Amino acid sequence: MMAIPPFLQSHRDAETSGIFTTEERSRSSVHPPRRLLIICGHEHETMKQRVVHLLQKYLLNPPIKLLFAIGVVLPGYALLETTGRKTGKPRRTPVGNGLVGKQFWIVTEDGQKAGYVRNIAGNPRVRLKLRDGLRARWYTGTAHLLSDDDARERQRWLANQVPASSSNAAAVRFFGTELLTVQVDLDS
Repeated sequence: MMAIPPFLQSHRDAETSGIFTTEERSRSSVHPPRRLLIICGHEHETMKQRVVHLLQKYLLNPPIKLLFAIGVVLPGYALLETTGRKTGKPRRTPVGNGLVGKQFWIVTEDGQKAGYVRNIAGNPRVRLKLRDGLRARWYTGTAHLLSDDDARERQRWLANQVPASSSNAAAVRFFGTELLTVQVDLDS
């Protein structure tokens, strides 16, 4: 029978199996072994991603999508439309307004794990619904995933270029776990 590695055993099992010295046993009742904390850190990040995803999907994004559907565009927001990588259906996601000249910039919260990023990887042609005066207008373009770009620095630059997007940028930094820059070159 194969022995269970100590870092997979519970704290109590590790204590009673003789893995710790007497000094470590006296400390371990107050502080769990460091190797167990590392495993918990990974689970915490996954939980944060799940909670943020649920908040966005069911609480934060629906009202913004509804406002876009009736023609009301909030300052600092845009609607990104990608093509579903599995279904081929249009998928719409509210993003921060990153329009600078003929380029649109997005800093994603979850990097390659974000659904719209995976859709872009499958088909880089996208549409963006942007504020044009009091109304909204659709633009088409080609998206590029920039894994070598410094996403935090890009966000600071965007906040200076598009001040209305600063609140969205703060939310992305707060909720984000793996920032990634997406550049959309808009068609003429």
